[in-house]
Amino acid sequence: MATREQMFKGSLAAAEAARDRRAYSGFISGLFEGIVRRQLFTAASIPAMSDAATEFLAALRLLLIDKVDPEVIDKNGAVGEDVLTALKQIGAFGIKIPRSYGGLGLSQSDYHRVATLLGSHDAATTVLLSAHNSIGVAEPVKLVGNHEQQQQLLPRLAKGEISGFALTEKGAGCDIWDLKTYAIPVREHGFLVGYRLTGEKLYTTNAPRGDHEFLASLLVVIAQIVEEPDEIQRPKEKRRFGAFVVETQAEGCRCTRLSFMGVRGIYNGQVHLRDVFVPAANRLGEEGEGLRRALESLTVGRLTLPAACLGNLKQCLWLARTRAQQRVQYDRPIGEHTDIGAKIVLMASRVLALEAIVKITGIWADTKQDVRLESAAAKILATEWLLESLLDLFRIYGGRAFETPDSLRLHGDLPVPIERMIRDALINVIWEGSNGILSLWIGREGLAEYFTQGQAFLEFQISDMLHAAPFFGRTAARSLGALSIYERDGEGAGSFDSLWERFVAQKCRELAQSTLWVTARHRQGLARKQLLMTRLVKAGMHLFAVETLLWYKSQQPLRDKAHVQSLVTYFCSRVKAEFNPAPLLSLRTSSWDDDAGLYPVAQAILSGQADWLEEGIIRWHPIEHSVSADNEGLVGASTNK
Repeated sequence: MATREQMFKGSLAAAEAARDRRAYSGFISGLFEGIVRRQLFTAASIPAMSDAATEFLAALRLLLIDKVDPEVIDKNGAVGEDVLTALKQIGAFGIKIPRSYGGLGLSQSDYHRVATLLGSHDAATTVLLSAHNSIGVAEPVKLVGNHEQQQQLLPRLAKGEISGFALTEKGAGCDIWDLKTYAIPVREHGFLVGYRLTGEKLYTTNAPRGDHEFLASLLVVIAQIVEEPDEIQRPKEKRRFGAFVVETQAEGCRCTRLSFMGVRGIYNGQVHLRDVFVPAANRLGEEGEGLRRALESLTVGRLTLPAACLGNLKQCLWLARTRAQQRVQYDRPIGEHTDIGAKIVLMASRVLALEAIVKITGIWADTKQDVRLESAAAKILATEWLLESLLDLFRIYGGRAFETPDSLRLHGDLPVPIERMIRDALINVIWEGSNGILSLWIGREGLAEYFTQGQAFLEFQISDMLHAAPFFGRTAARSLGALSIYERDGEGAGSFDSLWERFVAQKCRELAQSTLWVTARHRQGLARKQLLMTRLVKAGMHLFAVETLLWYKSQQPLRDKAHVQSLVTYFCSRVKAEFNPAPLLSLRTSSWDDDAGLYPVAQAILSGQADWLEEGIIRWHPIEHSVSADNEGLVGASTNK
């Protein structure tokens, strides 16, 4: 008979202890139980952009065009002091800090628009601002800081002091319960006055300007709380963590800057802590809550990455259709060949679907809905779609995509930055939680009720079994369609698109059936069935994307857009094929693999009839550079959208 202690050992036990135990109420968690929570969508509408956001976006756009040259940043490996100064002047380091503390006070929805604009232009500048505004000191201080901490720290950050988040260590990547950085309490006359921090942090964004020179003034550092250094080796389930705001100018604090294959202008590196004193007033939350608090701050912070990927994906679409119109092969533009046209339609449909996800998650974050699973799913989908789209863009440009801009200039071709875009995008599947680990985490958390309720049967506790039985009974009934018409949060709610809503409802029931079966079959061993868990999660994420797209196309800004329904049908048909793949030699076609059906949609996109998909970005435009580019390069843009 398995006990909880036998089920969860080491890192798994530590993870259980650090879990946010609030019941999940978001969309994805319901899918595993046969519930389609459409009321989460029907209650949501796209908010108008605030005046503050409109003003800031206009200022940021001009700044990016005038001062931020991605090519020069990539060559020099630095954003540049003039850019940092200009960003401070327009308030870019206080985007989400309340106005009462000197910030801009933008909502999460408005912040997503900012991230999309940044993501379309330069990766290093995007990372600089997102690391500071999303996971740097401001967000945790807003989330768990006390009034004194907020009064002391937020005005400094709003004025332009830069911050970062120090979590990862050389021996602790995704297994963050293996952190070895430690904090020893310092007491005077029996009272806690501070902590002494010692350890090595790796891949800390915004920390180093250079070797032994900090860019960040403040860092959130996660450390084990111990009485003696040897205690860092105690069993993982017994480890306690704290979150501390560290002043980088403190004695014993040093840094080393690292270099990378992409996002070369990123200020990222190692942070070395040697007996660094941190006042007790700089601890965030209570002792032992540091790890859980860190994970909470990452939930909303992670949403910035899909928004930035959206800007990059829109840029891909612009570059793809430009090339497909101009390049002639076999006596006609390559966009008229269905093989290329299909790639462009797929890219356009993913732009639309990702924009829908970015919109709804922003709305849910602003209205304090549960986005714990949805933020992880958005990150996975966005980063995978972007990489796949970049690969298609690479194919569309052929050998020119393999050249650097300087090399392209040598023979008079447009210096398209596809080589750099690919290098910059690769890291997205790793940081903010690797996609593989996040998929398993969604599975563990999405099945949280199965684990909790099933424990009663594993331990044969009669009273708990009686309490758990209704959960499994209701889930089984939903999986057979027997309860959905009686439940207020079932698939009967909503009227976005009856055909595809029925598809979501049907696959949700099948997902619940499969989940019931595998939990009954594997029980405590399910946590180790990682490939199986990943398939279940992939199904849930696909259904989330479809439902979100159906909601988005029903919203007022989208209803009258050209070809929106064609793109929705195409995207949903591809998802359906993931669930029900056709045999390789089948002659049957659907809307996503039919030459006759795809051709007119592709031609409409190529002709600019769906250029509304590219709104909110700075479209790439060729700029003048000598082959030996220097700091005098200027960026030019071809649109004010």
